[in-house]
Amino acid sequence: MENKRFQFPTIAKWIISILILAISIYLIWYFRFLVSCLFIAIVISFMGRPLMKLLQKLKYKRFYIGNSVATTITLIVVVGIFGTVLYFLVPLIISQAMAFSNLDIYTIADYYAEPIKKAEDFLKEYQLMHDDTTLTDLVSQKIMSIFTLFNLTEAANWLLNFSSNFVMGLFVVIFCAFFFLKDSHLLYDFVDSLTPDKHLNKVHNIISNSRNLISRYFIGIFAEIMIMILLLIIGFYIAGFKNIVLIACFCGAFVILPYIGVFIGGFIGLMICLTSFLSIDPTMNIVPLILKFAVVFTIVKLIDDFMLQPLIYSKSVKAHPLEIFIVILVAGKIGGVVGMILAIPVYIFLRIIGKEFFSQWKFVHSITKNL
Repeated sequence: MENKRFQFPTIAKWIISILILAISIYLIWYFRFLVSCLFIAIVISFMGRPLMKLLQKLKYKRFYIGNSVATTITLIVVVGIFGTVLYFLVPLIISQAMAFSNLDIYTIADYYAEPIKKAEDFLKEYQLMHDDTTLTDLVSQKIMSIFTLFNLTEAANWLLNFSSNFVMGLFVVIFCAFFFLKDSHLLYDFVDSLTPDKHLNKVHNIISNSRNLISRYFIGIFAEIMIMILLLIIGFYIAGFKNIVLIACFCGAFVILPYIGVFIGGFIGLMICLTSFLSIDPTMNIVPLILKFAVVFTIVKLIDDFMLQPLIYSKSVKAHPLEIFIVILVAGKIGGVVGMILAIPVYIFLRIIGKEFFSQWKFVHSITKNL
């Protein structure tokens, strides 16, 4: 009888805990825009803290940089870096879009009629395409179906909504990041007010470890992207490509999506490369261009795989590659591209929570033993 008497409170405790967790997840999803802005602000504060500490150490006689001034300078540097990148990339993107609009599709199709016919015969032979359909017509229908999804009004509304959300999000991120940087214990104080006293030490460990690992991860990713862009620019310059900065930026920026990003970035970069040449000479042989692109991109990616990524993931993620791959796929299914970008830092945070509160579980212990 005594065991049965304590059975209900235990079950009730688990039910209440699950309900609280479900409600929390729903609220995070419902307010995902605000949560994303807060998360980005926290990441910026983590990444900017080393620079802020360096500024605070600078002294000349009785003059020194105060906390507010150091925070302001740090945010100006961070925003200035991203603003400078956009300042140089936007004209290149517009130029590339104009080159794409100048493509003579019919001349290209006539020049490559024989390879297209071979591809068409192959698809029909293995019943991947109907006999009464041509590959040219099929591709044209797909392109037209994409364009018919949009009209001028919808495009204007989308641009207006995106602009308003971007401006609002930028204001929220900068505003929150300023106070996260200026008041280093703001996050601790907020969490302390919500945490029972018996769990304070564990929660402080979670915040401290998360700050270190996530800041290292994003600083490492930023360094990896910059190094890859520089190597790609050098390689594409040697290969004699056009718009090398834009191609390198697209190929390098998608490194932030581990495993999958290399295919997306490589495909976009190759399309930019081909359209740059075909807009000038539609009858150009593209096979040498593809081979040159593949050689440069493969060499740089091997450098990334064997030198850059091991340094980043070994110091921040500390997880098996298959484990990370599954997490990224699940996050992409749930949140799309944004989910894939946030997958690893969120997973790092969840593993740290699991190690502090659920280390007695065998599964949790197995995935957090390296932290």
